[in-house]
Amino acid sequence: MIFSFTKKNNLNLYLQYTAIFALIAFFVYGTYFVTGHSLIWHIDGAQQHLPLLEEFRKTLLGIMKHPFSSWPQWSFKLGLGGDIFQINAYYVTGDIFNYLTLLFPVSKIIFAYQFLIMLRLYCVGLIFCYFASHFSFKNSIILSGTVVYLFNAFLLYANIAQPFFSIPFMIFPLLILGIERVLQQKSIWPLTFAFCWMLFSNFYFAYILGFGALLYLILRYLITYRKKIAFIKTFFKLGLSTVISLSVTAILWVPEMLAVFSSTRSNAPFANGLRLYPLYYYLALPSQLINGGNRNFYFWSALGFASISFFAIVFVLIKIKKYPLLGTSFILGLIMLLFPQFGALFNGLTSPSNRWTLMLSLPIAISVCILIKQLHKLTHKTKLTFTYCLAIYSFWIFLTYFFQNDEKLFIPMAFLFISYGFLVYYSAGKKSHANYAFLALVVVNVIFNAIYFEAPYNGGYSNEMLPLKGYEKLVKTRYAGLDKDLKSTNLYRVSTISQNYNLGSGFHMYNAQPNKLNSITSYYSLQNINVGNFARKMQNSQYEANIPISQFSDRTVLNNFLGVRYIFAQINQKNSAKIPANYLPEKASTRLASSSDNQSDSTDKQTVRYKTEQAFPLIYWQNTVIDSKQFKSMTTTAKERALATGVHVSNSIAKHYAKAKTADDTQELEYYIVSSRGNVVSTANLEHLDSTETYKIILKNPANYKNSELHVELSDIKYHQLSLTKQIQIEQNKQATLTSSGIISNSDNYNYYRYLRYHILNGSPDNSFSISGSSSLGTESITQPKQSDLSFYKTVKSGLLNLGYFTSTPKYFTLTPSKLGIYDFKLKIVAEKLGKKYNQEVAKIQKNRLKSLKFSKNKITGTIKTTQKGILTSSIPFSEGWSVYDNGRKLKAIKTNTGFLGTQLKSGSHHIKLIYSTPGLKTGKLITIGGIFLLILSAFSLILIKKLFLHKTKK
Repeated sequence: MIFSFTKKNNLNLYLQYTAIFALIAFFVYGTYFVTGHSLIWHIDGAQQHLPLLEEFRKTLLGIMKHPFSSWPQWSFKLGLGGDIFQINAYYVTGDIFNYLTLLFPVSKIIFAYQFLIMLRLYCVGLIFCYFASHFSFKNSIILSGTVVYLFNAFLLYANIAQPFFSIPFMIFPLLILGIERVLQQKSIWPLTFAFCWMLFSNFYFAYILGFGALLYLILRYLITYRKKIAFIKTFFKLGLSTVISLSVTAILWVPEMLAVFSSTRSNAPFANGLRLYPLYYYLALPSQLINGGNRNFYFWSALGFASISFFAIVFVLIKIKKYPLLGTSFILGLIMLLFPQFGALFNGLTSPSNRWTLMLSLPIAISVCILIKQLHKLTHKTKLTFTYCLAIYSFWIFLTYFFQNDEKLFIPMAFLFISYGFLVYYSAGKKSHANYAFLALVVVNVIFNAIYFEAPYNGGYSNEMLPLKGYEKLVKTRYAGLDKDLKSTNLYRVSTISQNYNLGSGFHMYNAQPNKLNSITSYYSLQNINVGNFARKMQNSQYEANIPISQFSDRTVLNNFLGVRYIFAQINQKNSAKIPANYLPEKASTRLASSSDNQSDSTDKQTVRYKTEQAFPLIYWQNTVIDSKQFKSMTTTAKERALATGVHVSNSIAKHYAKAKTADDTQELEYYIVSSRGNVVSTANLEHLDSTETYKIILKNPANYKNSELHVELSDIKYHQLSLTKQIQIEQNKQATLTSSGIISNSDNYNYYRYLRYHILNGSPDNSFSISGSSSLGTESITQPKQSDLSFYKTVKSGLLNLGYFTSTPKYFTLTPSKLGIYDFKLKIVAEKLGKKYNQEVAKIQKNRLKSLKFSKNKITGTIKTTQKGILTSSIPFSEGWSVYDNGRKLKAIKTNTGFLGTQLKSGSHHIKLIYSTPGLKTGKLITIGGIFLLILSAFSLILIKKLFLHKTKK
């Protein structure tokens, strides 16, 4: 690979690219619009990117109008409240395309969001054209490589689902060009620009691209430049470029880095505990290379290139002596794809996500260019190798088809053989228009891939998009109009009922924005670790690293504690009767009969708004505490119930205050467990070997526990999965029993294959399971995810199932394991009394609230008068960015109730001021200012050195 930095004026290349992009984009994006879909993904697009972009645009306009005012750094719209600067830095601030929204009126922001999706992809291709023009390729060859680079499965998915995922595809080629310039003793500024863009865009992708750039530098130096360059001089220039880039962009990446280290992701298990991937991953991996219509991104190994890429890789490996860098890259890439540890390394030492494969797109696309250029030089031996490799590859796909039955492979395989035919035909002597023939082949290939990927048939990607005008309808009718008469304020929050709130097929309301009401649920990649710790301490069965709270399983005290005044629920949906205590129906939407509803189910639709008078204030004072020893000895239910009686603080603080009394607030119930087979069983080594078997937990003396919320607390959970052979044997035996009286039934061989296929494709045996508890009010589950769930993976050893609030305790409820295997766990049934005593405690908390609360940008003020010393506590998530002032005197902010902001107060009158400043922002600003000075100084120094050198040369 020889990079040439001779200036070229190649306008025709970009004009031709624009025409080809328009053609392919007509099919790529037109498929969505023709089928009535928008380019707004119903998960991240509708719940993260677009709402954040709308608010970001408002922030930009505010900064432009008042450039010297402080930036918004805290928002109560992010679930319980969060750092808006850090969230924006991850999602929108670093994406330079988002600033173009200022060119659109506010009424066109939804159009702008979708337009920018297409513009980003177009710019990806522009930059690849620019990159490839540094080699001796004809325009038609560059365009073939560009189409391969652009329209792969990774980008077909990610450029819509996660729009900023397109940015690293632009930056990586510029990084490589920048490194090459420095290695060839040219200017450092292109590399500095690329580094700055990388660091500014997104900390996560900066980490991946930084690793990739370093790996490229090492390989390039060892293979090509080891004996050609002055080591110290070259690496000084590389170091200077890196230092300037890091310092200039510090204002963004320093706060973002601190947010990552203080987020719920920071304690994820390395590689999700995997040593090797499941068998199905290895079986499917070869087909992933060309399966452009594929949506099963096993561990994010998203490849899906045009079929000619297969022969391009084979060609480079055959000619590895001529193309050592490309060949080595493919060998390393393959090794890294085989072991989950590499995916975890590139994913910040967490889950084994192979998003780093985006960097493979560049060498693969360049290899396609090389293959087409070398077409007339293909020897008989090379073509014979192509034939053998095609036969082996096809045979593997054929064999694995019996397991996958993936009809999406039909088009890639057809184009694989067509590509082979083109190679054989056009390599036999010089034929005119060969380059254009391959360009046409690649264009048609990716068009078919894209249509198959997107069309709303056979699980196509369009099914995951909101319908046209769907986002506008979602914003307008999120709560069925029941939010219109409610005041927009930070003084209270709202929620829904778990697994209940249905806004359309497959739509989960992880975030409730944009909306004037503050919901307790939030779904972002960077969640405050203190909120996560609170959720885990309270054994929230809905906890996810990206969604730590959700609806907190509809637990009464926790909803009260978090200030939930209103709950929205839908009738005829899951858990519609599982309403927390003292939340009374206040208002209902118009009831829609099933015949007038366009959704697939046949039940009536209606949303009901429930209200309570027992929501805790946002900030309040308590004079009794719970120390760590006392807290640790409690059941989870007792810890929750104690929120109304005292504040949990560290031992060093707790020793100065009276301890809270909580002994009579919760009671453990006696019970025994009966299998649906009629056997009394124990939760110690519970052998669950029949998928139809359930377990009744029968309560003793249920009449003694009226007006209580029932919790099932599980701890020390161990699940021992059955071997694959054992699972298949059990299922075969069951099938034989079911069909023993039939004349015609499936053969044993077929049943064996059917069960074997099912388990291999599902990664069996694996450690995933769920345990569900069901009552007359609803169902709740504790779930151990599969290790393939990546960001949502967690290790589950305990949990709490809320069965609901009962005025009269039921005699029994049902416990159901999800999978065959042996379960071993401890189980407690705890009744949480929510009667007169609780009501009095809540009334006392409400009386001791911080009064005259006022909210302004990054600041909260209020007053309170106390007759004795105590703890000012809150449901505001704790962060190192909070500063607390009492009558103008700074106090130490403390962590209360595991994860929330508080401070100690003496007796007397207090004027409280809480001020928030993003951690690391001031430091980042100072480093950036220093970086700008370093940039200017370096530029002048390099110019001066260059002039002196030229002057000496002339002499």
